[in-house]
Amino acid sequence: MVDLIDPSPWSRRRLLRTAGLAGLGLALGPSVLAACGGGDTAGGGGTTPVRVALGWITNVEFAGFWIAQDRGYYADEGLEIDFLPGGPNAPQPTATLAAGGADIAVPVAMQAFLSAVNEGNDFVTYGAMFQSAPSAVLSLAARPVRSAADLVGARVLGQQGVQPYIEAAMRLAGVPLDYTFIPAGFEPSPLLEGQGDVYTCFATNQPIYLEQQGLVADRDFFVTTYESMGLPQYAGMLCSQRSWLDANRDTVVRFMRATVRGWQDNAADPTVAAKLAVTDFGADLGLNLDQQIRENQLQIDFTTSDLTRSSGLMRIDPARVAGPIYTAFQAAGVTPLPDAGRIVDTSVLDDVFAGGSTV
Repeated sequence: MVDLIDPSPWSRRRLLRTAGLAGLGLALGPSVLAACGGGDTAGGGGTTPVRVALGWITNVEFAGFWIAQDRGYYADEGLEIDFLPGGPNAPQPTATLAAGGADIAVPVAMQAFLSAVNEGNDFVTYGAMFQSAPSAVLSLAARPVRSAADLVGARVLGQQGVQPYIEAAMRLAGVPLDYTFIPAGFEPSPLLEGQGDVYTCFATNQPIYLEQQGLVADRDFFVTTYESMGLPQYAGMLCSQRSWLDANRDTVVRFMRATVRGWQDNAADPTVAAKLAVTDFGADLGLNLDQQIRENQLQIDFTTSDLTRSSGLMRIDPARVAGPIYTAFQAAGVTPLPDAGRIVDTSVLDDVFAGGSTV
């Protein structure tokens, strides 16, 4: 099955979007109070250890986690978190989860979670870092692509494996599957050189490269997300073995409460987690602070939706999964698709936001 969300390490490092903090209005919906503490701590006292397998390297992509760790939100909840980095040489987090090497996995791609379920794993998801995946197409002013219809007749520069999603967008739009696919790498210079008309990208990744060249979004270049072309997805989904969730439900509620607090704080000041990524959690990665700040500013937009503004961050709507998201996967030829009501647990975040408490 094709991995739409994360076809490359280079793009995974920049899971971001060209939209600033100012445009969000910081309407994040219900917030959570500080720790309730207690719960099923190890040995009847002390802290409860939780192993979290990440879908990529420890950069600013996981901003909310870093703030929650640094500000003691996990400790407030009686938790000791061990973050297991991902990366090109690390196993997929769902594989680590299936093997018992982690309690919680955070695959970057929604399809990675679905694939793991289809492989026979009894996984359940109870939250998502991002309400919308940043998969997109990038075009220039000479031939802007603002809809799937604009792909007709286009020379599409892209990574192998994205073709089913290009065709799914066109199929859902009811336009002819008339385009030329040209294999390309993970930086958009071929587009600037005129080798194609449109480049498959992450809305939060390659456009930054164009900005660095002095180009201006919505004037010199255009970013059109797959979601705007009818292919919505969640991204950065948190999941566990169902048996572990059932046995450690209070631990998961406490973990999610602390994590939500971290993401709420992140929206208020995107520089904090960027500095933590550069100097602490990703100190050995050679990260650039300015890039990490920009990346974090841009990714905040993906954490919000109408649902989160009314019900709190990290929510997953099973009806959206079973409806438009599965429609998009079906159009791309992705099968089978597990029962959304079984693989999504909304009750964990219901407990986190119980009473509509605020910070």
